[in-house]
Amino acid sequence: MAIHLPSGCHMQAYADDVVLVVTAENVNRLEELTDTVLQQIVNWGKSVKLEFGAFKTQLIAFTPKARTLRVEMDGQILKTCKEIKLLGIILDEKLLFGRHVQYVLGKASRIFNKLCLYSRPTWGAHPENVRTIYLRVIEPIVTYAAGVWGHIVNKRYIKKSLMSMQRGFALKAIRGFRTISTSAALALAQFTPLDLKIREVHQIEKVRLTGKTEFLPNDISYEKPVPVKDLLHPARRPTIKPIPSSEHRINSEMTDSTLVTRVFTDGSKQDDGSVGAAFVLYRPGDTETSVTKKYKLHSSCTVFQAELYAIWKACQWIVSENHPHTYIFTDSLSSIYAINNRSNTHPIIVNIHKLIHANHTTHKIYIDWVKGHSGVIGNEEADAAANSGARMHKAPDYSQFSISYVKHKIRTEHHAIWQARYESSPQGSHTKTLLPKLNDIKELNKCTQTNFQHTQILTGHGYHKTYLHRFKIAPDDTCPCDGTSSQTVEHLLKNCQAFAAKRHSHEETCHAVQVPPYNLPEMLKKKAAINSFTSFCQTIINNIKKINENN
Repeated sequence: MAIHLPSGCHMQAYADDVVLVVTAENVNRLEELTDTVLQQIVNWGKSVKLEFGAFKTQLIAFTPKARTLRVEMDGQILKTCKEIKLLGIILDEKLLFGRHVQYVLGKASRIFNKLCLYSRPTWGAHPENVRTIYLRVIEPIVTYAAGVWGHIVNKRYIKKSLMSMQRGFALKAIRGFRTISTSAALALAQFTPLDLKIREVHQIEKVRLTGKTEFLPNDISYEKPVPVKDLLHPARRPTIKPIPSSEHRINSEMTDSTLVTRVFTDGSKQDDGSVGAAFVLYRPGDTETSVTKKYKLHSSCTVFQAELYAIWKACQWIVSENHPHTYIFTDSLSSIYAINNRSNTHPIIVNIHKLIHANHTTHKIYIDWVKGHSGVIGNEEADAAANSGARMHKAPDYSQFSISYVKHKIRTEHHAIWQARYESSPQGSHTKTLLPKLNDIKELNKCTQTNFQHTQILTGHGYHKTYLHRFKIAPDDTCPCDGTSSQTVEHLLKNCQAFAAKRHSHEETCHAVQVPPYNLPEMLKKKAAINSFTSFCQTIINNIKKINENN
């Protein structure tokens, strides 16, 4: 017995969750439709000995008029709820999703409270472990299903709530004092603001649904994965020969140039963004190129797409020109691995699979790997042809963008927004003076490991007396080295006599490699300089408390 839903009704099931959506032009019609469909569902359940519990069924209305309807299920009246939870998303009757944000932030906060038991600035969980917990656990929890609710993150109170939760993890990740500003903490931890992360997920899902992106004209469409139902039956999907263990397969008996057709394919993306693909074909017995075909792809396409496109066009040519036994060589391992995946839903790969299967009785097509730029003439010719194809002045032969292109564009845009926020924030001025660009911080994290000592120097929140006096922990802010200077981070680095020997050593190292001794962005260009600086910072923080206590 099948259920035939009337117009205006839609039902979606996932595991043991079933949602029924009913729309109508007035309340009476809405009530009639809902009662009818619910009765159909109850009757179908009884026919298969399945009982639907009315007491477990929730009803939510999204308009004021809809909240007045009276709905029954199996003789029981269903009460209207103000919110329901469906597949981990809390839907409220006004679709504001504020309650859902509270819910996910509550889950994240409970994890943070547990983390606080095992992590302090000077001991506990390693900063990299905290970072892993945040990126692999917290971010997925918060951004889950953001494609549905992510549009609300522009609201000020939502941003504030997200930042408040994220700040705690950032402080743990950098092992910093809790007085550090959110702006500086997120920058040093390299945690992209959560509202931007949520917006990223929302924008990507919108592209997947609409097939369009604001970064490209509407005539450039999204390269949508092929639905599983449209793939070849598993029994018919071709098994591509495994990648050879030796790169010299092209010289073996299997690929004797007198017996088989050899095709070399390649894809290329130029510095200016232009993309090309090409293949060169050697007929049996030929030592020189018999056929060269070049193609131009849209600038939004990736090298991976270009490599696959070249293989696809080569397969088409092989079939159309009736080459019975052919080896296709590519220097793209990622393309071979993708084609070897018999369940891959990439549209170009699906086309390759279908073409090979449709002609498998008359055309034997093998796809192998050849090492790129290793002196193989066919591969070098294909590379030159692909570069030439990219420079052709013509309409693209292929103009569908991948989701990786959209991700790159969105992340670039959001990084610029984050940089603007960082620069304009009234807090974190000390950090911005030392590291004015987010990319500077990224490079610093590659050179050094985050620790309690470095964070104090980079934030200005630490054991030096200017900070302690600010919070009335120290009676004054003067440095014992001369009794008059304020003991700031800058004083400790550049003038304090207690660290004169270490300072001299650091400055000599920087002069040797020709970089300014206190310009962090410049020091990052020289490994010796940044190593010397971090060692200098470590020495200052490890000794400052003892120096102040003894005086």
